[in-house]
Amino acid sequence: MKDIAQRVGVSQATVSHVLSGRHVQFRISAATAGRVREAARLFGYRLSALARNFKHHKAYSLCLAVGDLTNPFWAGLAMGAQEEAERHGYTLVVSHTGETEEKERLVVDMLAERRVDGVILSPSQHHKAHHLAGMRAERLPIVFVDRTIDGLDVSSVITDSVAGMRLAVDHLVGRGHRKIAYLGGPTETSTFRDRLRGYRHAMASHRLRPGPYAIAPSDPEEARAAAARLFGRRPAATAVIAANFWLTIGTLRAAPDDIVVVGFDEVFLADLLRIP
Repeated sequence: MKDIAQRVGVSQATVSHVLSGRHVQFRISAATAGRVREAARLFGYRLSALARNFKHHKAYSLCLAVGDLTNPFWAGLAMGAQEEAERHGYTLVVSHTGETEEKERLVVDMLAERRVDGVILSPSQHHKAHHLAGMRAERLPIVFVDRTIDGLDVSSVITDSVAGMRLAVDHLVGRGHRKIAYLGGPTETSTFRDRLRGYRHAMASHRLRPGPYAIAPSDPEEARAAAARLFGRRPAATAVIAANFWLTIGTLRAAPDDIVVVGFDEVFLADLLRIP
């Protein structure tokens, strides 16, 4: 940086501001910034992220830890998080917890050791928080996404599952359905707990008894088997609501031609399906 400053005829601070992208903030002209960047290119200079991190006592990295990256819902969320992190000069580390407390604990321990600046976490269970105690004690910023943990005061960004289920039930009732089944995930997860609650409340608001329902992991084959059992019950339902992407895929694979399916979370290519 000293060599670049001497070559261009500016201060070392000016070089630092330009190469860190802050020349506008410090009112450095575009012409001067261009000369600094050209000199940096000639010298083959690159900013040292490690040196910057030591200087500012920050890692300039965040972690997103979610259950299943093969699910397009989580993949889309990861893309959005990465774009926003990069916009603020941070890198995003994406980790897969496999929807298990054990793997989630390993990820949390790894993050504590590597000193990331913040964590975006989709917790696997809504009633267990003890393995996050270390992160909370160190005041590491945490935001929950899509799910929450009971009794833990952490900021969260979640879907309104109850309102979503009301929309689904209202849609089906408006089309004449009265026997509406439900396929959800394990209620240890706050999202599925809230969606089951929303389904029951919505059915009650129409003075309908909840139809047959089943619980399955977010796996298309296990969801298919659970849906097949659901459709075998009598009296048969005429419609079914599936509580996330993988459960919807499994339901579609098992559904008879005369069953109407509503999925929570968007299913791409839905307009090409034979089942309405």
